[in-house]
Amino acid sequence: MIQIGLTGWGDHDDLYPIGTKANQKLSIYGSHFPVVEMDSSFYAVQPTDRMARWAAETPDSFSFLVKAYQGMTGHTRGKQPYFKTTDEMYKALHASIQPLREAGKLKAVLFQYPPWFDCTRENVAVLRDTKKRMGEVPSVLEFRHQSWFTPDFRKRTLAFMHEEGWIHSVCDMY
Repeated sequence: MIQIGLTGWGDHDDLYPIGTKANQKLSIYGSHFPVVEMDSSFYAVQPTDRMARWAAETPDSFSFLVKAYQGMTGHTRGKQPYFKTTDEMYKALHASIQPLREAGKLKAVLFQYPPWFDCTRENVAVLRDTKKRMGEVPSVLEFRHQSWFTPDFRKRTLAFMHEEGWIHSVCDMY
């Protein structure tokens, strides 16, 4: 089944009556759409109490596609202002999404890699490690570098994603 949703629920003023407070927008958004890409998790791993509150504010059939923290996808270029180790970062993400998992509202975690994350052996190893760290959590992979889909690599990229259990996301940037 195809589900339509938007990136975030706070930036789409046409959905809300004039004067809608920020803390009312998610429940209104949830009456229009069945899923949302949670963009705030890209900028900071969200606290579990906030995730639990968001789960409670949405219909039972609603789900969240949680965007992985930018430090997990190389956007911070190695600088980790909030985490001392990679293990700590993944532990925080797993704790953060637990309320959504318990509520049956986690669609998946989206790993959106930056335009400089090209098709190399080193980056394939990063993806394998990431998928291993995510365990049974549904994980979506989105590339922004076209090298993954050149004629020489397209079939191998898709086979790799299938073998590793990644869900494929396509970004239309043009």
